[in-house]
Amino acid sequence: MIYIKRVSTKDPRFSGRKIEVVASAIGTTLGNQITVPDAVVLCNGCNKNIYPEDGYLIYLEKRELDKDWPYDFYCERCVKEYFPGAKEV
Repeated sequence: MIYIKRVSTKDPRFSGRKIEVVASAIGTTLGNQITVPDAVVLCNGCNKNIYPEDGYLIYLEKRELDKDWPYDFYCERCVKEYFPGAKEV
């Protein structure tokens, strides 16, 4: 069963994020971190910035829900389209 959990895009889990880009070759590793602004929270379905609206964390199994290990984050429109049978918790 797929579970969805409504959360605010202002939730602390969306603050202080960074993307790390790493390239590696034999004997060499290069990396760079890119700071993601707190006001940028993208839907994984339509790639729209949904800040400051609420969105949904997607959990593919009960175990992931219990451990708060979400699969991804979607806006309301994409949740209805891609996860119509999901159970809201």
